[in-house]
Amino acid sequence: MEISEAVTVVGGRTEVGPTKTYARRSVGIPRSIVDDVGVYLAQRSAALGQSLSPDDYVFTAPRGGPLRRDLLFKRLLRPAIDATNLPPNLRLHDLRHSCAAILIELGAHPKAIQERLGHSSITVTMDVYGHLFPALNEALTERLDEVFRSARARESAHPPAEVVLLSGQ
Repeated sequence: MEISEAVTVVGGRTEVGPTKTYARRSVGIPRSIVDDVGVYLAQRSAALGQSLSPDDYVFTAPRGGPLRRDLLFKRLLRPAIDATNLPPNLRLHDLRHSCAAILIELGAHPKAIQERLGHSSITVTMDVYGHLFPALNEALTERLDEVFRSARARESAHPPAEVVLLSGQ
């Protein structure tokens, strides 16, 4: 998916404009979510009685056009929160932080996280999420320990041949 514009509310009106960084970026979407969105869009297309355009918004206002963030929350996110065991005070932006935390847990490179979240620099990403990386560092230390233990075990099983140094007589 390509992110090329942002929707903001100015004076109660929805406006579409450039992203905060004025940059386009591509964001991969997990296949399972793509499948779910595909089903949703097929249902919407059937309800409208017409095919959707690739430029159409995924989630729209009742009369079409972009859906305001507060209405997205009220119409889609709030019912989903109520239907699950998610915290009732969950905010839309909390999902962004959760995504970043999951990416860090999966071992994603900070640069990839920066690009996915659209931060202007790696510094922004590290300032916001850097505190989550020590846990990753601990996991890397454990993995290094496994490598060293494995190498030591291989060395014990196959000790190096004795080397005889001959002196020049």
